[in-house]
Amino acid sequence: MKELIHANPDLMITVVGIGGCGCNTVNMLYENSLSNNVNLIAINTDLAALNSLQVENKILIGENLTQGYGAGSNPDVGLKAAEESEELLINAVRGSDIVIITAGFGGGTGTGASPLVARIARELNINCLAIVTLPFVSEGKLRMDFALQGINDIKNPIHAYITLSNDLLLKGLGESVGLFSAFNQSNEVLKNLLVSLVQMLTETGYVNVDKNDFSSILSYEGESILGVGKADSEELAYEALDQALNNPLVSIAKIDTAKGIIFQLFCKSEPKLSTYNGLIDHIREKITNKSVLIVPGVTLDPNLSSEIEILIVASGIDSTIVETSKAAAASVEGSDYIDEELTFVDSESNYSDIPAITRKLIAMRSGT
Repeated sequence: MKELIHANPDLMITVVGIGGCGCNTVNMLYENSLSNNVNLIAINTDLAALNSLQVENKILIGENLTQGYGAGSNPDVGLKAAEESEELLINAVRGSDIVIITAGFGGGTGTGASPLVARIARELNINCLAIVTLPFVSEGKLRMDFALQGINDIKNPIHAYITLSNDLLLKGLGESVGLFSAFNQSNEVLKNLLVSLVQMLTETGYVNVDKNDFSSILSYEGESILGVGKADSEELAYEALDQALNNPLVSIAKIDTAKGIIFQLFCKSEPKLSTYNGLIDHIREKITNKSVLIVPGVTLDPNLSSEIEILIVASGIDSTIVETSKAAAASVEGSDYIDEELTFVDSESNYSDIPAITRKLIAMRSGT
């Protein structure tokens, strides 16, 4: 098979890192030379943090409001800072085909400014996807309240959003992991997801997923899943698919209700037709919505670090479907708190409005 991989010069993808976490992520992407394919922008209220980045495109927002000293962990300040610098933000994303927002929710700048950037993209008719992280529960009720409010604020202007949980990260790494190592691992997960997504959109494969395919999938608005799985041989391809579908850091939000799915297969060498068909059949078996749109893609990349890599993007997921049993739901409605570690869920919460990643934590800790 003749290689057909080449960059798509007509597609402009802008990855916007907002706040401390988001800026760290786009800086990692810059260090991995992803800036050759995409427009990387770091946005913050903290001038010193911006100056420490290697990313070339940096925007200080709210200069008059914060004097460059940050938003003080207050989302209202983050929003007002973005509003003060709205023209800068409009000019930064104008002309993009796709905008990907990455931010850590729970603080000031990322939580407050991200919804405004999403609204700007919407008004400019730009497809926009947000990938946001939730704080550790140990960071307290107030920060989690801020994060959940931020998700609520970004739901309407964004086309699709994905939530990652730092607490599920800790569960996967073990309690002995170092603090810096845990945050670095979280950033690494974000980086891997974004690298795979950008590679899919900017490189032409034998079976191609292009901008219009991605737009079609994002048109099924709502909660989304983005997962990556890797395998060292084609025989382990199904394990890679299961990794992508069950990534513990990604909101496993009832994928069986998805309305649109992108299945992207990256491989070092030509895959068997039976492997390709079997993987797609495996996905269809998990979907109860038989009218789901599945867009497949295959890209040959001899420079892959593993033999097989699979990217899954699922959208239009019904986030009102509760993943836990009725007993778990009753425990939410009948008590002030789930337990000592989930104090951000109170008795007045609408359980169906809680992000799926949070519901998953509740289910895990209630033993269901």
